[in-house]
Amino acid sequence: MQSSKKKTVLWAISKELDSILEALIDKGSVFSRISLIDVLNEIKHTNILRSTLGYETFVNALIELEVLEKVKFVLPNHSTTSRYVLLVGIQTTVHPFEVALSLLPNSYLSHYSALFLNDLTNNVPKEIFINREQTKKPVDPENMLTQKKIDYAFNRPMRKTNQIASFQYQGREYFVHMLNGKQTGNLGVISKKTPQLSRKIRVTNLERTLIDCVVRPSYSGGPEEIMSAFERAAEDISVNRLIGYLKKLDYKYPYQNSIAFYMMENGYKSNSMKLIQDYVDHEFIMYVGYQILSKQHHLQTNVYYPKNLLPEE
Repeated sequence: MQSSKKKTVLWAISKELDSILEALIDKGSVFSRISLIDVLNEIKHTNILRSTLGYETFVNALIELEVLEKVKFVLPNHSTTSRYVLLVGIQTTVHPFEVALSLLPNSYLSHYSALFLNDLTNNVPKEIFINREQTKKPVDPENMLTQKKIDYAFNRPMRKTNQIASFQYQGREYFVHMLNGKQTGNLGVISKKTPQLSRKIRVTNLERTLIDCVVRPSYSGGPEEIMSAFERAAEDISVNRLIGYLKKLDYKYPYQNSIAFYMMENGYKSNSMKLIQDYVDHEFIMYVGYQILSKQHHLQTNVYYPKNLLPEE
């Protein structure tokens, strides 16, 4: 923009800033190029701004007026994309979780990120986990579970996504793990607003979060962090709901054994323990993590766990 033209545009946008902010806030707190074009077209349609105003001019003016902040993502293929974060007109600063979720439509926060939003950890990890579910895949009825298959799977490293994007925001670098999880019909996914967030976002609820963490411990801080999460969840968890989720998820491996282990070692009430103990698989020994060193067998729940996870008796 030439200097005089730039001043004219800044003045015109400043004059109509209340109306522009109203249109922005109505659409969200984090914007892609497409969503900002929609906002601009809506504003032009109501004659708030002149119809010839271009997208780049509009966005650059809002950045200069400190209405929007540009955030650049580096994608897994090393290409880049940008999002624009609202800085004014909202009571709470936009959280990095909200920025991360803008990368994948129809995604939700899971694992370690969901632990934080469900108040199950005090850690604020720079690794953010968002999940967009896959289409449903057929189950092979001939693929029978054996102890040998369980041992083989859990004595190897946990499979992790290589779809990781990064971005700088508020002086810190974040890494977004873009997961393509099992098709669950968004089981246990809720819209949640906490004091840290500028608006409601999609995240797994307490019971679904605990299940996800048990299933993918390396996305959740590992067995020690999961043990602490179960301790913090004890007063709020619905074991009936958790078991209902497990039955619907219908995992091949007996993750219920690991859940029973964490509940028992955190002193859950007897009625809760009976519900989960009735569901424990006593045929197959399960693992609470991958590549466990110095593993011990927990007889009551039939799992292998790291020796240092429990205090010495």
